[in-house]
Amino acid sequence: MEFDLVGFVMGALDADEHAEVNEAIANSAELQKQVALIQSALGPLESYRYCEPPAGLADATLEYVFEQVDLHKVQPASTQSFSALTSAERVSGRSMSWRMTDFLVLSVVLLCMGMLVAPALYNSRFVAGQLACQDNLQHLYQGMNQYSLTNNGVFPSAPITNVSVSGFQAPILKAQSFVEEERFFCPTATETLAWREQGIPAVQTVVDASPEALDKLSHIGGTYGYNSGHQQEGRLLPVRNQNRSYFALVADRPTGDSIGRRSLNHDGIGQNVLFEDGHVVFLRDTKERTLGDLYFVSDRGRVEPGMHSNDAVIMESGVRLLSK
Repeated sequence: MEFDLVGFVMGALDADEHAEVNEAIANSAELQKQVALIQSALGPLESYRYCEPPAGLADATLEYVFEQVDLHKVQPASTQSFSALTSAERVSGRSMSWRMTDFLVLSVVLLCMGMLVAPALYNSRFVAGQLACQDNLQHLYQGMNQYSLTNNGVFPSAPITNVSVSGFQAPILKAQSFVEEERFFCPTATETLAWREQGIPAVQTVVDASPEALDKLSHIGGTYGYNSGHQQEGRLLPVRNQNRSYFALVADRPTGDSIGRRSLNHDGIGQNVLFEDGHVVFLRDTKERTLGDLYFVSDRGRVEPGMHSNDAVIMESGVRLLSK
């Protein structure tokens, strides 16, 4: 079966097709190599993906179109004695006589305007969603930082009972009134309204949940993923607030099980990542550039808590953690 890998890399597929291709890539080393090759080839173009069009480009385009039409138009013999109106004048309504060429010109103008305006509208919506998401993450950081100030310098973490799942930070922050519930949901996420309306469950609901009930709590942390801490001798230790600028704390919810898994928020193009010192960055990659640490898998390439205190792993809600 053939897959649109170029569309996948560029974030041009719909959510269902993206998920199908992502699953196929996760199970195929050959597809992973092809995706890596495409990403490498498209790398030099990334800096131009969201460039704003030059100022005055629309006006210059329309002026050029009108000039070309006026230069190449042919007047009927019966109207040679009259002064010719320019295309711009006809479009502005100074003449009520429309010919086929006028409609053709108007079609070209509308097409040009559409080509100019549509990308700008998409970019503005994309940037608006990106900024709204970053604002949510800033509110999450304020709540988590406030929690650490009164809890021996550690961020919220999932209690290890018989079984526990990731994403428990959200119920804790909500219960202590640190963060409003709507802040746990990225405006660009693909989850349905019905899924979102389940809301963030109460702390006690999660604590009392059976293993079967926990499996149904994928909405526990909203549409964001959280750092659940690191493993040490079979125990799970929470993240200690050390104000590290390279240590990922929360991010757009990742998906899949492959090494290069990423978020489907923001059209699958990239993800906002909140770091321990409080700054948020939109990244198209899922790797820390200085240390090379992958944000969404552990040092051994698994979806699990970190292998040590500097192994930052962002996990989507509902992932089973270590048993007690």
